[in-house]
Amino acid sequence: MKRVLIPLLAFLALLLAACAEEEEGPAAPTVAPEATAPPAATATIAPVAEGEAVSFNTEDGVTIRGYLFGTGETAVVLSHMRPNDQRAWFDFARELADQGFTALTFDFRGYGETGGDKELSLIDRDLTAAVRYLEQQGFARIYLVGASMGGTASLIVAAREDVAGVVIVSAPARFEGLEADAVVADIKEPKLFIASIDDRDAYTSLQAFSRAAGEPKDDLTFEGDAHGTELLESEHAAEFKARIIGFLRETGS
Repeated sequence: MKRVLIPLLAFLALLLAACAEEEEGPAAPTVAPEATAPPAATATIAPVAEGEAVSFNTEDGVTIRGYLFGTGETAVVLSHMRPNDQRAWFDFARELADQGFTALTFDFRGYGETGGDKELSLIDRDLTAAVRYLEQQGFARIYLVGASMGGTASLIVAAREDVAGVVIVSAPARFEGLEADAVVADIKEPKLFIASIDDRDAYTSLQAFSRAAGEPKDDLTFEGDAHGTELLESEHAAEFKARIIGFLRETGS
């Protein structure tokens, strides 16, 4: 009797263990790292050790935030394009400082450290405030360098403010209510228009600006379709930067 009972008990134990495993279900599958959703990106502003944080107010009460690089007597205002912010200009601002200029970067309203609403039809007010701020700091020679929408705003401001010259990179003739093509002929100071040939709208605007603008003026075009501050990361970066610095030196003498 004992010989029959022992195998029977062993069989019952195995049966109970199998039922327990079935109730628990199989182990959850392992998800491969590449299948895991990445964490949401958060926008941060990189620290700028070499730049001095500054702020100034527009005529309609917006506080614009930026950075000053260098201690030169000639100031250069660098205006960013959409969707970038002032950080796109930081490396070039440092280079300008090394070349003996003072460079001012800033964020248009609604961007970066300035924050607030993106009222793009009013960004010329932000740039005007930047020029006035530099004048209050004692700068007598101020250049405007703008990429895309920053270039459109630079032309509009150059037509009504006392600046030393203006460099336009991939700027549209018209942008969100800003009409640079209507005022480019009023700018008497030196002008440099830059665009990539395959960046079709920007190149078409460059041709229109060049036709309408009076002397002194110059054009610079590059192969490819790099737009605005993308040229700083392109194969043409060295020539692009050298030409802007050359323009500042040649027209500043």
